[in-house]
Amino acid sequence: MRIVFWLESGLASLMVAVSLPLFLDLLLVSAGSFWSSMRTRVHQSGPTLNRPHSRLAIVIPAHDEQSLIARTIRSVQAADAQGSNRAEHAPSTIYVVAHNCTDQTAQVAEHCAATVVKLDSPGGKPAALRAGFARALSDGCQAVLILDADSVVSRNLIQAVQAALAAGASAAQCRYEQRWPLDSEPTLAQRLRVLAFRGMNVVRGRGRAALGFSAGIFGNGFVLTAETLRQVPYRANTIAEDIEYHAALVASGRSVAWIEQAQVIAELAPTGEARKTQQARWEGGRLRVALSAAPRLIRPSLRGSRSSIEAFLAVASLPFSLAILAVLLCLALPLPWARLYAFTALAIACFYLAMAVHSGPNPRRDWLALLAAPNFLFQKIALIPRIARQAGSKALWTRTARENSPSLPAKPDQISNHKHNQKP
Repeated sequence: MRIVFWLESGLASLMVAVSLPLFLDLLLVSAGSFWSSMRTRVHQSGPTLNRPHSRLAIVIPAHDEQSLIARTIRSVQAADAQGSNRAEHAPSTIYVVAHNCTDQTAQVAEHCAATVVKLDSPGGKPAALRAGFARALSDGCQAVLILDADSVVSRNLIQAVQAALAAGASAAQCRYEQRWPLDSEPTLAQRLRVLAFRGMNVVRGRGRAALGFSAGIFGNGFVLTAETLRQVPYRANTIAEDIEYHAALVASGRSVAWIEQAQVIAELAPTGEARKTQQARWEGGRLRVALSAAPRLIRPSLRGSRSSIEAFLAVASLPFSLAILAVLLCLALPLPWARLYAFTALAIACFYLAMAVHSGPNPRRDWLALLAAPNFLFQKIALIPRIARQAGSKALWTRTARENSPSLPAKPDQISNHKHNQKP
């Protein structure tokens, strides 16, 4: 019996060790998001300094995106036109990096009056971004806004980005969400996936910024100044390049501001296989980056850098679903201290989910989406082998398959902004 006790204690200790960073981080960001919701939205980048508007480049990495790239460019052009009407700044330049394309992506982008950078080289999204940054900076652009090729942006995006830059932000992240097809009623599983995405990319970014931490970079809708790129070169190479580069920014003493007022909306992966590919890439990439990014954050964390401490917790965290599985295992073990930890962690998870639910436009239906959580967890268990492969050093960036026709609105004014500007 004593051997069984020590085996159970060792297993519980391991589960606590691997899941604790995530739940500490979730407690911080959820508290920050709640604090932000209890007061008027604070412009995280600070007061306007009346700086002249930056010459802005929009860099869009694209690999075989001929079915969606025109919609994305039109969306950006509409936002840029509105920003130009309300503020005295020159029109932005849109750079589409046609990376290893075998379709008509480059031709469609040129037809939409974008500047095309053709790139035929190994590497995934990081290589395309470096090519886009190099071209934009050589053309004299003072800041770059990065968008995925399947995105639609709110009309006020360029205006909000320019305001953040004028306030002195050296890097910023816009609100980034996913949407299901608007011409059909979403399933509970689709709502749950969107809810999980909102927690990762809205609750965490907003909560960090509200507490004075760096908001983070989420791969789409983030802004970097030319000076930032010169001082912290974009050397990310993993399939989780956003987390890797954010760790480099924080380690250098820089912080990413949060832009709540504008949003970028991306495609929900349309098919079962596409969704599995996307989830395995995200979660495997996070695990891989933890091994490379966490060490560079240790020294500034020991020096007392608050942003570095939070960023360390973030990169050292398990994916949410895997951490929940670890906590459920603690709950199943006949150890009072392990069960106490499990109940505490589950309470934090509920707090975090509540902030994600009330950050969206329809909280009642989002609460119902949690009914799909058990099946969601079973699917994640089945994905563990693929996640492990994507966490390996030889894992390659894999494009998420798209449907032939766009599922988000072709006209950006069909996106509702006012719901997302309300307090959660």
